[in-house]
Amino acid sequence: MGRKIKIITSLHTGYCFGVKRAMSLIEDGLDHCDCSLYSIGAVIHNPQAVQNLESRGVIPISSINELKTGDTMIIRAHGVDPEIIEECVKRGIKLIDTTCPFVKRIHEYVKQMAGESRSIIIIGDAKHPEVRGIAGMARDNTIIIDSVEAAGRIEGIEKAGVVIQTTFSREESNAIISVLEERIDDIRVHDTICEATTLRREATLKLAEEVDMILVVGGKDSSNTRRLYQMCLDHDIPARFIETTSEIDDSWFEGFSKIGLATGTSTPDWIIGEVLARLSETQESP
Repeated sequence: MGRKIKIITSLHTGYCFGVKRAMSLIEDGLDHCDCSLYSIGAVIHNPQAVQNLESRGVIPISSINELKTGDTMIIRAHGVDPEIIEECVKRGIKLIDTTCPFVKRIHEYVKQMAGESRSIIIIGDAKHPEVRGIAGMARDNTIIIDSVEAAGRIEGIEKAGVVIQTTFSREESNAIISVLEERIDDIRVHDTICEATTLRREATLKLAEEVDMILVVGGKDSSNTRRLYQMCLDHDIPARFIETTSEIDDSWFEGFSKIGLATGTSTPDWIIGEVLARLSETQESP
């Protein structure tokens, strides 16, 4: 008979505080509204969770132009450009604000530093909705960078304020900030990386010391999940990245006796449960 592979789960898995809060507010909205709720883009970066919410009446849209007076829109956990909120209020569109408190804190930092006539530098992915929302707080006075190389090209700025996408790598951001400090005389930096993201990375690296490989579970569009997986590769840790059990291939585990499970901050517990159940069926021939 084959023997079962041992599965060890990271100490930090499932929804982070901000996503739990967002989902709770959405649940409350569904309970108290007999109509559909709308969100510009995905509420969180997990397709399965989004599909589940859509089946219950949470409908993703691409623009507020698809809404009419009296409709209810969810401001997703990543936040949105303040101009969208202003337009919703003007048009009589109701709002359920699920913006993560840690993202809101970044908005406050940006408003304060923009008020001091500082150029705002955001360290993060320019395409990420969180970063687009942050940039909206400073309007046109914003530079977005995501590498040391990009930081080295910045010129002509005498006074700057720096914030960081909550899910960005601290190691990368520290290297970028070092370059910025050499090029800008008056620079104020707010370390706005989310502790939950940092704890997951630290826990995953510790878990890697106990296992033969890491299985990272989460949405393929999730920035923090992709970075968690990339971190494993960067540290030469054998790893695979999946969204659901359908992607699991038993051949991945041949010759391994211990598998570690790590997840992004928007991975639902029910998906984690399904993955654990599927892994428990995996056997290795003696």
